[in-house]
Amino acid sequence: MSVVRHSSFSTDDLPERDRFDAWRTLFSAHDLDADPHGFSARIDTTQIGPVLLHVMNASPQRTGRTRSKIRQDGQERFTLLLSQHTYAIESDHGTQKVPPGAFTLNDLSQPYRRSRVRETNSLIVSLARDSVARLLPNEETLHGAILAGPTACLLAEHLRGLVAHRHTIGTDQALDIAQATLHLLAAIARPDRDRQAMASAPASMARLSASKRYIRSNLAKALTVEQIASAVGLSRTRLYHLFEPEGGVARYLMQQRLAAVRAALDDPHEGRNIGVISEAYGFGNFSHFSRTFREAYGQSPRDYRASRKTSGELELPSSPAAATWMRALG
Repeated sequence: MSVVRHSSFSTDDLPERDRFDAWRTLFSAHDLDADPHGFSARIDTTQIGPVLLHVMNASPQRTGRTRSKIRQDGQERFTLLLSQHTYAIESDHGTQKVPPGAFTLNDLSQPYRRSRVRETNSLIVSLARDSVARLLPNEETLHGAILAGPTACLLAEHLRGLVAHRHTIGTDQALDIAQATLHLLAAIARPDRDRQAMASAPASMARLSASKRYIRSNLAKALTVEQIASAVGLSRTRLYHLFEPEGGVARYLMQQRLAAVRAALDDPHEGRNIGVISEAYGFGNFSHFSRTFREAYGQSPRDYRASRKTSGELELPSSPAAATWMRALG
């Protein structure tokens, strides 16, 4: 039976002076802060269909996402964190204290900051935005949610069970297990999201979410600001204003096209050549696409695809190209 993929990375394999720098490089999509003296960290990752499940142990560290990082990499994922320690998380909604055993859910396309805290078998789930949006529309409203209670305990036990049996999960079971995980998350997050929506009436966030969904669903088209604004019922001025935190409409559109191509190149079952893939996501000029891809990810599309053709146990050296799995961590 073919089993799902696993990977491990430990700083203990490196000289002490290099450990924190290697860890910070591995998580280059985040602003990490920690005492480099005596720093030690390990992460174990399992890919279960579209779900990435991580177990992290690390010296106390502070982490977060800034607007500059968001504009730079265009991450479109959510992270779900379960810690055994108390910490604080700061976002545009304010600062909240998170008790041990409670989940936090963060949207990597929005800024946040987590206080310094030790990682002791922390469970971190990385989810593609589309997977979340299918079950929880207006998913932007979930950012910063603290999830606790009996249903959250069920999800915690489910995730611990996956960790315990991760070496026996077959690839033919992965999609069903991933869907079960997503539905459990939705059962917890939906009531919290609805309460937040009633309390804050995030009309602007809902319009931004609708605009983003329209863009992601129409990447193959030669989209213009006028088309997008008309499709979601907004003026051009209002659309520009909503996308200011994203670096603008054009930047967001380019990031989504690049991310879609990158996801296709990550797929070992994708048989199309790179030129066909780039055209399918709205790039009419291959030279421009190739240059833009290299600027965004530090490799040519061809080299990036070659680097993804691995199987079995995955190595995670401390370089951005090899850290694709880790890029989504919160």
